[in-house]
Amino acid sequence: MAVAVAVAVAVVAACGRPAQPGPGPVVASPGNAVSGHLHGLGIDPGDGLVYVATHRGLVRLEPDGAEAVGDSRHDLMGFAITGPGQFLASGHPGEPHEDPAGPASSLGLVRSIDGGRSWTEVSLAGAADLHAITVAGSVVYGWDSLTATVQASHDGGRTWEPRSRGSLADLAVDPTDPRHLWATTPEGPAESRDGGHTFTLMAPIPVMSGPLVFVETVPDLHGDREPDLVGVDTSGRVWGRYGDGWRVSGELGAAPTALAVVGPDRYLAATTEAVVSSEDAGRTWTTLAPVTP
Repeated sequence: MAVAVAVAVAVVAACGRPAQPGPGPVVASPGNAVSGHLHGLGIDPGDGLVYVATHRGLVRLEPDGAEAVGDSRHDLMGFAITGPGQFLASGHPGEPHEDPAGPASSLGLVRSIDGGRSWTEVSLAGAADLHAITVAGSVVYGWDSLTATVQASHDGGRTWEPRSRGSLADLAVDPTDPRHLWATTPEGPAESRDGGHTFTLMAPIPVMSGPLVFVETVPDLHGDREPDLVGVDTSGRVWGRYGDGWRVSGELGAAPTALAVVGPDRYLAATTEAVVSSEDAGRTWTTLAPVTP
């Protein structure tokens, strides 16, 4: 990382198999559009619908179209779904601002317990803009763009401790070990075994067309996660880490803006062109909604 943390090179098995071609560019169908830049997404286990965190608030993808959720139009940068109707987010206040006397620059950490219809302050209001929020039980990590610092909380986000400092695009936590983290950095993917105090650069992924910008862990439903990590590079190629190394599983066809792995084979992604879904571990993609400016 371009940071004040110890950096060493870890040995990661290189992929010996040829990269498989992806399905080509995603073509967005008309209607059902989501507007603005997209920062996060996931599936609410309460209603089974896809929620998209955007520059203009939270959007829910209904069967008959995209629908704005609630009255807030916050710029939601970090976003995580933690349970049925339970969301964590961060970013910048939008209009209408729920608290006109509140901070004008950053939300800190906010929580919704009603599926995004309303948000309440948890901590760090005006003091942090948490991107790349990732959660394992009561442990919450986020990267604060104001201080370029990984922040850690062990009480659901009420109190925080700064960890390593430096530039990164995404964070993912191991659901079986909250001290085990991965990050995407300008120098390549990095790994932490000490709760984000230090990160170690992983060996470069072979034949990449661009660095990874997003990384996600894969839910372990059968005791054998493979791949155990999924990433997307700057060109939109989707990568999985297997026992024999990283290999390409498919392509998004456009620059990625968000990634969520919601099942062993179910991936969601947002690009500059569309919100898309895969049911076969990234090999093929279906357009859920086009993206408009």
